[in-house]
Amino acid sequence: MTDVAESESSNRALVSRMQEAIGAGDYEKLRALVHADVVQEMPQSGERVVGVDNLIATLANRPGRPAPDSAPAQLIGEEPRYVMTPTFNLVRVEGTGDTFTVYNRTRYPDGSDWYVISVVTLRDGKIAKQVAFFAPCFAAPEWRAQWVESTD
Repeated sequence: MTDVAESESSNRALVSRMQEAIGAGDYEKLRALVHADVVQEMPQSGERVVGVDNLIATLANRPGRPAPDSAPAQLIGEEPRYVMTPTFNLVRVEGTGDTFTVYNRTRYPDGSDWYVISVVTLRDGKIAKQVAFFAPCFAAPEWRAQWVESTD
């Protein structure tokens, strides 16, 4: 494997470990993976979280968050296999270099399912920035059924 390929593989693994730590509620592991001055932006709500302590506080205090020891529901995805937790499911990580796109599916306390798409930027081998977008799942409209395939 070339240095570039090893670096890309390592960076992808880092992003995956970050998502797994968030899903498992393992905030000490998360702390080791992100910069102390990490920034998370949520353009839809006009918010910015600055610093690892604030990031962890927003995750740990989310209403309806299951206990960190909640059992996984199932395994999904390609190698590496991702753990599906009751409310936070890593679907896919794509990218190269220091920029990756992360696809998650999450369940809110009201029972609704949403996709969370994040653009993650690395710096010095740690997560430096995450910009997250939230989109609710919805039923496909009947009018286009004749032209599409279901992915469910």
